Amino acid sequence: MFERFTPDCRRTVVLAQEEARMLHHRTTGSEHLLLGLLGLGHGNAATLLTEGGLDLAAARSAVQRLHSEPELDAEALDTIGIDLDAVREKVEAVFGVGALSGATGPAARRRQGAGRLPGGHLPFTPDAKKALELSLREALAAKSREILPEHLLLGLISGDVPAARLLADHGFDLATLRARLLA
Repeated sequence: MFERFTPDCRRTVVLAQEEARMLHHRTTGSEHLLLGLLGLGHGNAATLLTEGGLDLAAARSAVQRLHSEPELDAEALDTIGIDLDAVREKVEAVFGVGALSGATGPAARRRQGAGRLPGGHLPFTPDAKKALELSLREALAAKSREILPEHLLLGLISGDVPAARLLADHGFDLATLRARLLA
């Protein structure tokens, strides 16, 4: 399947892996593929996302929240006057995006496995695999011999996956986005 990916689509997958690694995530999910599309920064898919008000920084913050503590923790802290979102924003402003994503010291490296290559492949989650499979189906339905970033975005919004929920939470109407991608 990957042999059908255009260079931009391949670059999107590489960027998704880099985003997952930067955020200290152990797998690459559909949400990371969405970050990869935004990181690519050009093409119809990225343009539709940014025109819809979603940029890479906002999406990255949303992915971090997706992988962070449950809302119950935020509510518990709020009862004693601590706004967890405000704390996150301040920490990220000082230490960078992903600062609260996970430990990075020697103990964390031991847990991740000694000898693991820092630039090695991170496995895809089932939802990311499904989105990649759906991107192939979208390309075939469009009678395209190649899989474009637009097909990947269509694959991401075709199922109940974190990337689709993230887009819906940011005000995207997925049916409208689909229609614009197919136009």
